[in-house]
Amino acid sequence: MAAARILSLARRLRRCERGFVLPLTLGISTVLAIVGTTAISYTTSGARTASRSTADQKAYALAEAGVNDALAVLALPSNNALDPYLLPAQTVAYDGGTATYAGALDQSSGTWTITATGLSRNPTGPNTSPVRRTLGVNVGVDPSYSQPLNNMAWNYIWAKATGSACDMMIGQSVNVATPLYVEGNLCLQNTATISSGPLVVKGSLTMSQKANGVGQPSAPVNEAHIGGACQYWNKAADYPCKGNPDNVYARTLDENVPALTPPAADWTKWYLNGDPGPYYPCIEKSGTPPAFDNDQGNASTRDATKRNNSVLTVFDLTPGLSYACKNPGGELSWNASSRILTVKGTVYIDGSVVIDNGGTDTYDGQGSLYVSGTVLIKNTKLCAVADGSGNCSMAGWDPNSRLLVLVADGKGGQVPANDSIQLVSAVFQGALYATNAIENDTTSNVIGPMIASTVILGQSVTTSFPAIRIVPTGMPALQNTIYAQPRPPTGYTG
Repeated sequence: MAAARILSLARRLRRCERGFVLPLTLGISTVLAIVGTTAISYTTSGARTASRSTADQKAYALAEAGVNDALAVLALPSNNALDPYLLPAQTVAYDGGTATYAGALDQSSGTWTITATGLSRNPTGPNTSPVRRTLGVNVGVDPSYSQPLNNMAWNYIWAKATGSACDMMIGQSVNVATPLYVEGNLCLQNTATISSGPLVVKGSLTMSQKANGVGQPSAPVNEAHIGGACQYWNKAADYPCKGNPDNVYARTLDENVPALTPPAADWTKWYLNGDPGPYYPCIEKSGTPPAFDNDQGNASTRDATKRNNSVLTVFDLTPGLSYACKNPGGELSWNASSRILTVKGTVYIDGSVVIDNGGTDTYDGQGSLYVSGTVLIKNTKLCAVADGSGNCSMAGWDPNSRLLVLVADGKGGQVPANDSIQLVSAVFQGALYATNAIENDTTSNVIGPMIASTVILGQSVTTSFPAIRIVPTGMPALQNTIYAQPRPPTGYTG
């Protein structure tokens, strides 16, 4: 009996074991399935997150590329970084997406706000929106008021006309004590002399009076290069110049004319970019500054054909009342109390100007003033530096830090028919450039370089001025003009 009970118990235990294994197996399988599904889901989610993160980084890199493109546009020397229309919206395609950038200029502070948006493909599905990142920066701009001189012609009095017996004539008791370059024929009359060099004459040199001469035996000029013949007083012409017999005394005397190129004013460039000017009106204004133009049209569609000398009223640069026109890129102001004219940068007026207030005025800054018309300076001294007696002074004047350039394209009207610039009983300390003639009438004098078709010097003056190495940005003949310099970007957002 006992053995039978033991066998029966063993059979029941085996039946119980078979019933336990199945639930255990099912439980283990379920747990493994859950773990596997979770692992797969986690892995897939991680892959999607990683792909999205990569796309986000790519979109940010595209936005950075857009900002860099905008900065490159601002830094391009041929562009004016203070042109408010310089950065319209632009979309650029790159490998992996696009970047759209645009800029807005605060003209009162000269600061650009640049925004760039990068778009890259969204990896989470074909019908999802692109991944987008937007980056913003601020870029301040500094105007360029001066640059190194790259045309040595601005250390000369230069007459460009050719084709006449006397393309430049110097008379009365004028003594030229500064470098002189004449592309045609030079004639000395009355008691005119040349006491300093270099003297360069591409054509012939004619000295009609016994008192005329170049240098002296005891004080020769440093250089004289005469391309044509020399004819002195009542003597026959010599070619080449023989020196002493022709009353020409120079340490170097030959017929080898240096290959210098005369400067040429870029009227179109400065009509479009003068600041203040036709397309850059006054941001900060007081009094009555000039009308820079009256038919230029919209600044967003600039038109060089509108440079037509359309402002018929001659503007008085030094009136009885003060005025000011100030922009980030330049300034034209007059303080009637202190009698100081301020010209910074390059200013353009599509008309004519006059200075005629009597006495002595001074100017401040490095600047160029372009006019489509003419310039008249009358009964006034306009000086860079004035002494206690009200005279323009060479002492203390450094033209490399203070120099005003007047540039005129017209002729006639307020000045003689063939003149672009005329001085009448006046003195100007600075630089002059004229398409037509520069005429110094009566006892007028210019202390500085002059470049024109011909230059008519005064009656009893000595011309001389310091060497020039740094000049205003708008000075004619500068190459690769830099209008303004962008600063490094700041204020990153995004």
